[in-house]
Amino acid sequence: MKIIDSQVHILDRDHPGRPWDSNLGSALGSGIAAALKYSSTGAAITTDARMLRAMDQVGVDAALLVSTSHYGWDNSYSLEAAQKAPNRFAVIGRIDAACPDVEERVAIWESNPVAVGLRIFILSDVHRDQFMGGHFDRLLRAAQNQSIPMTVYPPGYLSTIAIAAERFPKLQWVVDHVGIAQPPVLMPDVPRFKRLPELLALARFPNVVVKLSAVPALSAERFPFSDLWPFIHSIVDAYGIERVMWGSDWTRVATLLSYEEGLRYVRDSSELSLDEKTQLLGGTLSRVFGWHP
Repeated sequence: MKIIDSQVHILDRDHPGRPWDSNLGSALGSGIAAALKYSSTGAAITTDARMLRAMDQVGVDAALLVSTSHYGWDNSYSLEAAQKAPNRFAVIGRIDAACPDVEERVAIWESNPVAVGLRIFILSDVHRDQFMGGHFDRLLRAAQNQSIPMTVYPPGYLSTIAIAAERFPKLQWVVDHVGIAQPPVLMPDVPRFKRLPELLALARFPNVVVKLSAVPALSAERFPFSDLWPFIHSIVDAYGIERVMWGSDWTRVATLLSYEEGLRYVRDSSELSLDEKTQLLGGTLSRVFGWHP
């Protein structure tokens, strides 16, 4: 069984050769600003070499590098890492929807063999209003035309994805982190799965799939996070296992659980069959992103 992680980040220290985005907090809101503050402690510094060592230690064959917002719109660190290890890494990147040449940038992205998807955030009322007002439309239309999957993290704004799925029916949408606010960066809902019905309602759209990424961050228990399974089963029942993919987001939740725990709670569980695990731990990802490392 090939295990592919749908979400990790690599991040070097802030230095002149690869500076962090000084406007990160104001650009993406308080939640991402909190992530920047957390990372500035050094706890989340994870180079590509360290990421590969961690994957080898826990038995992860390959991973999607999701370009971190610390670098603004600069995807070069993740792209360079994937170009050095194309059988281990592919990249989910970010393109500024306000760029006048956004269509050209999307076409260039599609032509890069290690670039397999793009990402947007809906983290605040401002982002929601931008989305509803058409701010992202050129980017989304270009991604749809180029058949590039669009990953989206919409904690508190899952209902906007229904509108997105209808407006762009041929665009493959991938909902990050089950679309729910997760610690340690964002304040979780009370109860933590309060918005799960909104995610389940999106299953009616065939162009929406779900990342079961960093879900142990929502557990009230220690490993093996047994309290998660009723919620996981409801997601799998609604979407089908072929529309759900596992991810660790280990580099974000490292203060809450180990990389090994983030994999083993699924891989070693008796809650799923071997065929279901094979699909969840890599099969869905390979099909959705067209990546077969």
